[in-house]
Amino acid sequence: MGKYLLFGLLGLLVLLLFAPVKTEIVWRRAVFHLRLRFLWLFPVTVLPQKERTEKAAKPKREKKARAPKAQKEKPQAKRDPGEILLEVFQLVNDLLPRVGEFFGRLARGITVSRCRIALVVSGEEADAAGIACGRAYALGYGAYSVLSGVVRVEEFVYHVMPDFLSGEGAADAEVTVEIRPVTLLAAGCLFLFHFVKAFLGRQMSREKRVPGPANSMK
Repeated sequence: MGKYLLFGLLGLLVLLLFAPVKTEIVWRRAVFHLRLRFLWLFPVTVLPQKERTEKAAKPKREKKARAPKAQKEKPQAKRDPGEILLEVFQLVNDLLPRVGEFFGRLARGITVSRCRIALVVSGEEADAAGIACGRAYALGYGAYSVLSGVVRVEEFVYHVMPDFLSGEGAADAEVTVEIRPVTLLAAGCLFLFHFVKAFLGRQMSREKRVPGPANSMK
């Protein structure tokens, strides 16, 4: 009986380590949603679950308490969602190649099964909107080329549309990332190995610089 229980626990551990975990990221109308899916079946909503529970718990008190404060506070300028997305593209272009060089083949264990992005670029004039669209396409497909060179990308759909009327940009994104926990475990071990190696190297270099008692007597 004990052997069967041990084999069952080992089988469950192997299943948890090698079964892919899906991370579903949705950014729509400047609202961020995050959901995890374990063992292909069990979805767990991470965001925005906390905000909904707080509103459901105290709906009336929050309205009464915030009503006078909303009149005194100055409205904060909202950032353009399109510019935020372009900054993310620039960050991917700058940092992802270094991450790929550090982790090597382990990064190929990450799969982007879905990446759908729609971007609206605003411009008062046709030439300004055209330049903004060209910049958006360059950053978007540049990030895609860098991303596909580091991880596996199965689907990538990217649309950029100009807007001459509203004067405000918009962005919607749906990204699904699949990764196995064993890949994260191996990446963590590799990072720890490099960290300890660098730390020991610095300690040895410091000891070499400090003169010993025999050298100080000379």
